[in-house]
Amino acid sequence: MTTASPIEEAAPIEVELDSRQRLPMARVLRGSQHRFRVVPLPGGDYLVSPVVSVSERELAVLRSPQTLASLQQGLDQAARGDVVRYGPGHFTKLAGDLGPDDEEDG
Repeated sequence: MTTASPIEEAAPIEVELDSRQRLPMARVLRGSQHRFRVVPLPGGDYLVSPVVSVSERELAVLRSPQTLASLQQGLDQAARGDVVRYGPGHFTKLAGDLGPDDEEDG
């Protein structure tokens, strides 16, 4: 018994570039895929694979247990409603009071 590959099982769907040369993928996609790796193959075909990307800033948070714990603590506080509301301009004034290398005493 031979097992068909997922490519052989999938029904081909023809899509056409729109007026701005974009390929409408909504007819093809399943789920919440938004980012893809596209590999041009010999013979003019393309291999399109969904990917998940993480920015350098997000990666820095994920690599730092202290930063991740602090972030989680803030999310937990917000979920409990344990927040302080500041008026418009509060952080602009605060940033103006501190120099670029100064830290607020807390």
